[in-house]
Parts: sequence; C-alpha cells; structure tokens
Amino acid sequence: MTLPENVVEILRSCSPATRVAVVGASNNPDKYGNIIVRNLVERQFTVLPVNRSEASIAGLPAWSDVSLVPDPVHLVSFVTPPAVTLNVLESMKPGRFPVVWFQDGAWDEACVEAARSRAATVVYNACILVALRTFGHSLD
Repeated sequence: MTLPENVVEILRSCSPATRVAVVGASNNPDKYGNIIVRNLVERQFTVLPVNRSEASIAGLPAWSDVSLVPDPVHLVSFVTPPAVTLNVLESMKPGRFPVVWFQDGAWDEACVEAARSRAATVVYNACILVALRTFGHSLD
C-alpha cells in the first residue's frame, strides 16, 4: 500500500494530539463507522465522531456536522454513501481539513473531485484499518 508521507506520519503518530473526524460514525458494532472509531481509539488517537442523529458514538461526544468539529482536525475519514459524502464535502470549508480519506463505498469520482478542491491530500482505494495495521503501532 502506497500512501502519501504526511498520511503515513499521521498513522504512525498514534497520539491523542492527532485528531481524526469520522463522518458516518455509528453505534452499531457491526458497521465500519463503529469499527473504525474503536480502532482509532485503541491506538490512542483523539476521535471526533460525526453523525447527525446520535449525541455520542462509542462513548465519545458526536457532532451533527463536520463543520462543527473543533479544530484542529488532522484527518477526516468518510464512511458514508457517496451521495451523503458529496453533500458533506460541499459544505466543508476549503483548506480547513488537510487530509480526506474515503473508505471503500464512500466515494465516487464527484466525491474525489470535490475533496481535492477542499483538502491538500485525498486518499481513496485504501482501507484505513489495513493502513493502521501496516503503518500504525500494532496492538498485537
């Protein structure tokens, strides 16, 4: 897996100083929106769940909109259907979030194009869970 060096640095940090917003975070333990949140928390990242209908996710306070998440945010991970992803991207302030990461099924070409106009780095065709095992600190 080849990722931009700035993304690898984020994954390797495994620090509460590194803040990751998860758009599409879920309380359902079978959904990737929950699995990703738990994996990031286990690796000591500060996780900022975004879900418009939940007040908390996995015991963490949740935000109804990514624009409400307090700065800084180093990476925004999307686990939403492409139509929802595009809607969220279009509401994002350009330059506020340095890295946008799309999980499989969360993007299409319109999403990638929108993300490139708002973030310096866009990651797609790569699973953050696999990348965490590859570049992050192992939990084994």
